Amino acid sequence: MKTYILKRLLLMFPTMIGIITVFFVVSEFVPGGPLDQVETMIREQANKALGAQAATGTAGGQSGTQLEIDPKTRMDIKRKLGLNHSAGQRYLRMFLWCSRDSMISSKEVDPGEGRKVTFRKKKYYIYRDGRPEKEDKDADAANGTAATTDEAKADVGDGNGYYLYKNHFKENGKDVLVRFDNEKNFFLSAADPKVTFDPRTGKQIGGDLTLTAVPIDIKEETFAEYKYLANGTREDIKETRKEIYLKSTQWDSFWNWDNWHGMFLLKFPTSITHNKKCFELIVERMPVSMKLGIISFFLTYSMCILLGVQKAVKNGTMFDSATSVMILIGYSIPGFVLAVFLIQAFGPSSDSWIHLLPLRGMTSPPEIYDNLSVWGKFLDNVHHLIGPILCLTIGSFAGLTMLTKNSVLEQFHQLYATAARARGLSKRKVLLKHVLRNSLIPLVTGFPARFVMMFFAGSLLIEKIFALDGLGLLGYTALIERDFPLIISNMFVFTYIGLLCRLLSDIGYVIIDPRISYEGSTS
Repeated sequence: MKTYILKRLLLMFPTMIGIITVFFVVSEFVPGGPLDQVETMIREQANKALGAQAATGTAGGQSGTQLEIDPKTRMDIKRKLGLNHSAGQRYLRMFLWCSRDSMISSKEVDPGEGRKVTFRKKKYYIYRDGRPEKEDKDADAANGTAATTDEAKADVGDGNGYYLYKNHFKENGKDVLVRFDNEKNFFLSAADPKVTFDPRTGKQIGGDLTLTAVPIDIKEETFAEYKYLANGTREDIKETRKEIYLKSTQWDSFWNWDNWHGMFLLKFPTSITHNKKCFELIVERMPVSMKLGIISFFLTYSMCILLGVQKAVKNGTMFDSATSVMILIGYSIPGFVLAVFLIQAFGPSSDSWIHLLPLRGMTSPPEIYDNLSVWGKFLDNVHHLIGPILCLTIGSFAGLTMLTKNSVLEQFHQLYATAARARGLSKRKVLLKHVLRNSLIPLVTGFPARFVMMFFAGSLLIEKIFALDGLGLLGYTALIERDFPLIISNMFVFTYIGLLCRLLSDIGYVIIDPRISYEGSTS
């Protein structure tokens, strides 16, 4: 059994790779991908702003123009979405990959410009040299900051030199922030604008202070990109740009955890619409879905087994007929319809018959919930869960109850059950020791699908009606808004939940029926 479980766990990886591969091909090569979605959002917002200006007469006749995304902005968006790499590397980064991330490129900083850069939660200033070499030497001589021989060799001075500094310097033992003046082309102290620094050497002009230089690597790389022509046609192009990396050896890069990427390491992409790591969003919504899914799942299975067995024992009696009618009524009512009915009939509105159920949320407002005792908080949670749990349970409960009853009746007529009764065993002992275990096999078969359905898809409309921020609603909004990173993150999480549930289902077969074995036969 241990060998079988290990094989199944290892097979989950190629299964997930296949699913992600299909999704990557669709999102990568079909128009309307993540970058197109963000650019469309920016254009729509800009066009709305232009329309509002036109309505007030302040648009200056530009309301009919189509906004073009600034190349710097476009590259910055691609970097945040992880689209600033080649297609092959983006594909590998979805699984497991180790490589350095560039902090900025030549497309994002103009010659002669200094720009603040935030990279892995640390802040820097980068300056791109944009002056001719002779002008550089004359300016250095005039400022008294002529470069040394080594500095001159490192300084190309032809618009391709990049200089990276920390965003502060030390003065009297304290950190002082700096900023860059693009008009005068030098760094200056945020505390005292008279304290200025040469952008190429980092030395104070007319002083002894220096900026802390950060070593960098510059690589020229070519990427397959695309652009849209005026007629809306998408054209594939090759783009060559310089990528700036923090200097690091291969060994240090390998052992740097920040250089490892992939959802197998629980490093998820950034959501387009929420501008937040998808894993953080999933973790935030997980408790709501766990409460709804797990409680309704175990409540459904425990009740359907008890009632199904009881109906089988009392088959054809008044109890069986009455419960069958109730079950069929519950089965015919969709969960979201029952949710609307419960809110209308038992909600807090003035038109309700009686005020029993809250309108929304998992708990009362914080000003009330925080003042409750531990027992009071528990009862408040139960009060808010009654409506959603009832709606999630009723439909599945009806079908599983009838399945349990029919399975028990079928096993009662098998030869082994007849033989057990012929040996003098009571009907109760035959049911509990022989029939019940075999009757549960059909229920275990649907275990994974029903668990995932209740955990995710089945709770979508219920979460919407009761205003619960769960994973079902999160996945639905991601599909509607075409938030590709969030879609693939949800798909990754729930695929693994489904695969693990399938494994538990197979293990359940062995527990219920010892005759089932997944080990190979031995001679």
